[in-house]
Amino acid sequence: MAFIDKTIEVTADIRDVYAVWTAFEDYPTFMATVETVAVVPDDQLHWVAVVEDETFEWDADVVEHVPEEKITWRAVDGRETGEVRFEKVEALTTRVTYQLEYDPLAWSNDAGRVRRWMERRVTEDLSSFKARAEGPAAP
Repeated sequence: MAFIDKTIEVTADIRDVYAVWTAFEDYPTFMATVETVAVVPDDQLHWVAVVEDETFEWDADVVEHVPEEKITWRAVDGRETGEVRFEKVEALTTRVTYQLEYDPLAWSNDAGRVRRWMERRVTEDLSSFKARAEGPAAP
């Protein structure tokens, strides 16, 4: 398993940052490889992503959801588990910590390539998330 731990600070109220993150169907607006995320019954998310012309689909269970504090998920097939935490730093500053444990071989036989790609993807997606949460289209 591989592990990613990234933290960013977003210049926005924690309620607004949390609202942007929990609008799961909007993930394609800030996650470059995500095509769709659909909320299905029983706190499950169905993901479709395209990585280097290959389409991946998987389901993830939301296993813990504490409003304005954290969301924890686990892929049904075991490919990943993760958590995102929200912390109010100041009135209009929110710290977002994203942790992901994943199996590179669930994505490709080239584990090193997957690790490099995943690290870059998470970094870029968090940057895009920050821009979205701070932008004029934010809640």
